[in-house]
Amino acid sequence: MLLVCLGQSTAFAQCAPAPDSPYFFRNLSEQRAEAKIAANPAVYEKLLSDTFLGHSQGGKQMSKHDFIGAELAAQPAKAVRRFYAISNYALLEHRKGYTVASYLLTEGMIGPGETHVVESQMREVYEVVDGQWRLASVEAAPVPAPSHAGP
Repeated sequence: MLLVCLGQSTAFAQCAPAPDSPYFFRNLSEQRAEAKIAANPAVYEKLLSDTFLGHSQGGKQMSKHDFIGAELAAQPAKAVRRFYAISNYALLEHRKGYTVASYLLTEGMIGPGETHVVESQMREVYEVVDGQWRLASVEAAPVPAPSHAGP
């Protein structure tokens, strides 16, 4: 009887998204955002390729080491709650061993009496390295402020 229950429970379990799915790559982006909040460098070390190249919103190029340091720098006080949201996720290019993704990343902090939100248009390039998908580059661009038409 126990084996029947175990078999039924695995039949209803969710499967991880396939590596040819936008959900697979979105999941990798979410893992990185969660690792930033948790200040977990191990996720970055595992996900980023050894030849990783990052670009900040200001256009500054960063090595893997510099990027991880910038992502995990200046953790907020315990009274501050951090959050993120990923929207408009799209695969711009997807072929065997190479994928380019784009999305809007909203990051923020909620503290005593203050909320701070930053939006970035992200572009990520993933490549297969030693049989695993690795993040080869990230570009963050500021999101233009909406224009307000006058009367």
